[in-house]
Amino acid sequence: MQQRLETGKSIFRLWLNWAWSSGMLSFLILISLWLPAIYMPFAAFGLQFVTFLLIRRNRARKMPVCYIFPFVVSRVLFWSGVVMVVINLLYSHHFVHFVFDASQINPAIPFLTVLIIGPVSVLVSWWTIKNQRHLSFCRDCRMRSGTAAERGFLGVIFSRESRYQINVNLILSAIITVITWTYYFVWYSNDSISRHDLYVCFMLETFTWLAMTIYLIMRYIGIWEYYRQNIEGSAERHGRSTLIRFIIVYDKYICVVPPASGADAPELGKMFYDTPESVYYSPHESVSVAQAQDYFYNLTDIPGMKIRSFYKNQTGNADCNIFHFFAFPTDDQKRTIDRLFPSCEWMTFNDIAGLINEHKLFPLMSAEMTRLYDMVMAWKTFDRNGRRRYKIKNYRPTFHIEELSGWDIDFNDPTWLYVADNNEDTGFYRFRRFWRKYINGVGNYVEELNEENDSDNQ
Repeated sequence: MQQRLETGKSIFRLWLNWAWSSGMLSFLILISLWLPAIYMPFAAFGLQFVTFLLIRRNRARKMPVCYIFPFVVSRVLFWSGVVMVVINLLYSHHFVHFVFDASQINPAIPFLTVLIIGPVSVLVSWWTIKNQRHLSFCRDCRMRSGTAAERGFLGVIFSRESRYQINVNLILSAIITVITWTYYFVWYSNDSISRHDLYVCFMLETFTWLAMTIYLIMRYIGIWEYYRQNIEGSAERHGRSTLIRFIIVYDKYICVVPPASGADAPELGKMFYDTPESVYYSPHESVSVAQAQDYFYNLTDIPGMKIRSFYKNQTGNADCNIFHFFAFPTDDQKRTIDRLFPSCEWMTFNDIAGLINEHKLFPLMSAEMTRLYDMVMAWKTFDRNGRRRYKIKNYRPTFHIEELSGWDIDFNDPTWLYVADNNEDTGFYRFRRFWRKYINGVGNYVEELNEENDSDNQ
């Protein structure tokens, strides 16, 4: 019941994010009817700051929701405010008189807000769609809460609906931009705001926001019904569960089984290469290495398997929590695995990377392998603050999977994911840390985790 309630809240918050975020843009356009142009940039920056605070608050939630669309709106508000400041400066210093006839412009109406917000929204939405996988905001979310595959049904919904909302915003902003700018060049007169100006330049965006908000609440009610009837019903038949996965590593090879054929093919996990050993158990808050050895023995009848903990996913709004482990078989144990899984293939890490690039590896295992490589290379190259361990220009340590069992790294420590993303090798390292912490609202993993460690030690 609690999981159903929290999932329903998360789906509802997707709609709420759209409603208040896009509503801020409509509100900014409407208040420009009464607020003098000189104060409009302050209104834009004020709304942007409110959005920033809400993003930071969501990041601290135990069950965070995808806030990429509010992030897009915060960027629209910020850059719209910048454009307004520039226009106001041009008017206040009479620079516009070098381009336009002074008798043809009205200093009381230096700009129409919708003519700024529309194009800026198009550009920001387009840029976000083009770069979403590489956005620091999205990477930070994956560091904290896991990938879409690791978060189950809601992770998939968050990923799909975030793209959908941004695409919708791009299309609607483009339509409004074309309509308002066409009206501006053909019919608009800047003597005063006429009734037609009111409808086209102020009310059109509000009506569009209202219609889309009503449509989206219906859309998310449908998604909730689908979850309740299909996803939750299936989960309830099996009860709440914990998934335990074993990545089997022998020397420089990783064991995978190819996609299934025939009757098993429709199952999601059977459509990709994946590890041969994963199992659902009753809910566990933690799984020790000793317990993992027992579970592996129950699965394979192989005693004494060397097991190492990898990491755990315990995101509050995932379908179940996931514990990831490495298994290191001896020569005899490898031969037993070959008998248990006649179709298994032993691949190098480069082969695995090829499967990831070709989208042939199970998304959950893709997340595991990506995490493994990124964290190890960051740990070998940099310290916890992102500074190079070796002052040798362009030096990159080697990655040998056969050394995995001896690597002294905590794969459950997300600091190394942050360091992999933001370190001395990235351009404008210190500025990027400042920007991410105080502008983007994504914070700073290194400082936060050090603060947590300090508090734990007191």
